[in-house]
Amino acid sequence: MVQGLVSACRAGDRRAASRLISLLESSDLAEARAASEAVSQLPLPPHTIGLTGPPGAGKSSLLDYLVELCRARKDRVAVLAVDPSSPFTGGALLGDRIRMASHRNDPDVFIRSMGSRGAPGGLASAASDTLRVLGGAGFQTVFVETVGAGQSETEVVSLADTVCVVQVPGLGDDVQLMKMGILEVADVFIVNKSDKPEAETLKIQIESALHESPEPHSRVLRQLGPAFHKSFSGRTWEPPVVLTCALKRTGGDAVLKACDEHRAFLNQPEISAALNRNRLAREIVWRAGRRFQEELAHGLSSGKWQQLLEQCARGEKSINAAVREITG
Repeated sequence: MVQGLVSACRAGDRRAASRLISLLESSDLAEARAASEAVSQLPLPPHTIGLTGPPGAGKSSLLDYLVELCRARKDRVAVLAVDPSSPFTGGALLGDRIRMASHRNDPDVFIRSMGSRGAPGGLASAASDTLRVLGGAGFQTVFVETVGAGQSETEVVSLADTVCVVQVPGLGDDVQLMKMGILEVADVFIVNKSDKPEAETLKIQIESALHESPEPHSRVLRQLGPAFHKSFSGRTWEPPVVLTCALKRTGGDAVLKACDEHRAFLNQPEISAALNRNRLAREIVWRAGRRFQEELAHGLSSGKWQQLLEQCARGEKSINAAVREITG
């Protein structure tokens, strides 16, 4: 059945893609693993754009606007919106399918909400495999919108080719935000709600912080390490700061232009080859860790591990001894 869904997905069947994603999110461990194995050979999308930033920055409204612009240039677009999870069902509490209702009848727009299920950095555990499903289904531009929980959002760099950090004026702690890790992951800075009088000031603050930083401005060059950065002979990347107002539909073209230029930067042969190795290494480590967590969770539901927990609770066995026995 899974292979049939993969074949249908490659042919552009949206329902097959949706079904595959549901299998990847399945609570049935064997079912989820079979789906993950089947989609692992599917290609990644040509361009994945991460959209992150604090709650209230207007990410969803901005995303709706950017999808509209992508469709105007005939791109097939997918949106993966990682939302807070229900503590009872694990499902997404919010849904961009509601907030992006204007695109629901467009056959070339695919919108999927996923619960973060407590994953670090606000990312759903099945998000990496889901990107391969969307790439296999032929979507050219995929947006990943994260929960918006703050600095833990930096995990989005593991998935996106281009990371857009959305900020808004008037949050009361702009300088502190610029000092913290969430702004270090940006390839493009977006100051949304630019109709506010403080917007230009925030733009200048971000540009000043970039200018004063002793580190390479490019997230990609930092990611690949100082040795690569010193030997790299191609052109570098300076993150632009773009003013937008999603509700007034201004600035979106400049955002897409900046994302396209960053994609061209990534396509330089030296960077492309190094990034591919880096991405593969991260994905192998990530998948190994995920599998261990799944096996651990499955094992803890068995009688053997329940007995181990009882021994720890009674003080008969130390926590470290339990860890050694589990990892054996």
